[in-house]
Amino acid sequence: MQIDFNFISKDVSPMDLILFFQPSVEDTFELIEDHWNMSHIMAKIGIFPSISQARKNGWNKPIPDGFWTKQIGKKKIQVTILNKGE
Repeated sequence: MQIDFNFISKDVSPMDLILFFQPSVEDTFELIEDHWNMSHIMAKIGIFPSISQARKNGWNKPIPDGFWTKQIGKKKIQVTILNKGE
């Protein structure tokens, strides 16, 4: 069973959401907060128990601009990000 997490910036339009995700009724999206970096996302999806643990493990980097998707961890959690950036 694959676990999916979808993160979007607050600037993503409904048209972009449809274009990049083609969402179904079951899909949920988490809004990216302005102060977040990748360590916040890794803690949010449960890869690490805290933001500080995620930072210590090398995830203290900016959230990439644009469309980003990757399988993370042993459980192969699918993380997809649509970040409009600045």
